[in-house]
Amino acid sequence: MNKTKPTILRTCYGCGLLNERGIAVLELAIILPVLLLITFAIIDFGRLFQARLILTNLAREGGSIASRERDLATGTYTAADLITMLQNGAFPLNLESSGHIYIWKIKAAEREKDDPKTAIDESKPYIDNDNSDDSGSLAVQSSIGSNKTYLGLTDEIYSHLEFDTANQTADISEVTVVEVFYRFTPVTPIISISQTFFNTPLLNNMVISSKAVF
Repeated sequence: MNKTKPTILRTCYGCGLLNERGIAVLELAIILPVLLLITFAIIDFGRLFQARLILTNLAREGGSIASRERDLATGTYTAADLITMLQNGAFPLNLESSGHIYIWKIKAAEREKDDPKTAIDESKPYIDNDNSDDSGSLAVQSSIGSNKTYLGLTDEIYSHLEFDTANQTADISEVTVVEVFYRFTPVTPIISISQTFFNTPLLNNMVISSKAVF
């Protein structure tokens, strides 16, 4: 009898270790995807934050420079030149293949009534196509356009471009709008992991943008 008891105790103790190891493996299998997702999220959300800062700075810088050029067609910088400068200054982002930049010059109304002799209705604000341009491989639509309400501007800004009959001029002569778009692509497998384990593809097909109005 004395020889049998130790054997039984050793067997039960071994079963306990196996159970604990099995539970540990199960816990690791559950926790590991979460830990990986958190790690990848830290990396790619950090890159996303950096990309947003770059786009914001580019839009502001582009808007500031373009607004000082009264005529982008014949001035120091053409709209195309300025777009090239902004693309070159976007490193590490590739705005040529994964982005799009729009530069718009919107002129104020110049007269109270439309002159049928002019090609453009200058009795209301209009887009100056000669001083506007865009470039980039990313297919994305601008928020500015002749078919947009108030040309895509806010009603407050648009109202300052309208002809004031009392003053016989508009409050301001023009506004410059710069829009920068970029398709963000994660460097980690965060999309596949979040889709596989959580059925939510994080950062999938994300287009970020920034807009500056001067």
